[in-house]
Amino acid sequence: MAAMLLAAWTSYTCLLLGLLASALMAGFFFAYSVSVMRGLDATDPLAATHAMRNINALITTPVFFFGFFGALVFPLVAAVLVPPRPVMLLTLAGAAAYGLGAFGVTMAINVPMNDALAAATPTAGNAATLWRNYTGPWTRWNHVRTLASTIAFALLTAAVVAVHQG
Repeated sequence: MAAMLLAAWTSYTCLLLGLLASALMAGFFFAYSVSVMRGLDATDPLAATHAMRNINALITTPVFFFGFFGALVFPLVAAVLVPPRPVMLLTLAGAAAYGLGAFGVTMAINVPMNDALAAATPTAGNAATLWRNYTGPWTRWNHVRTLASTIAFALLTAAVVAVHQG
């Protein structure tokens, strides 16, 4: 009995942490889509390129990792530990939405684009082309990450509601 209670408590805690992490990432990606990239696009391309390179170099912090990895890992742990089927399915769906649409897109598309930008040598002569080739595709894929994180948040919210209704 105690083991079942511990598993249920751990699952619910992980579900709430995943909900928080997915909300943080949805907001993070949303901010880039509606303000950060637009602001950089309105800046001199050489300055925008240097600013984005600095952002990418400094983003890897424990706080960012909590949101970025937590939005995937916490729901998966919760789903493994939770017995009620509707909660498990909603939690897995949330993890899948984030995992494919945000985490997967980041690792397969946005990070390689960031790495290419970091490896480039921006100059006053090539910065406009370099930035134009980067910002459009990067921002479009960021919209996908925003949507996926928002869907994950909605599904995890539904899972929390299902816990309280069941």
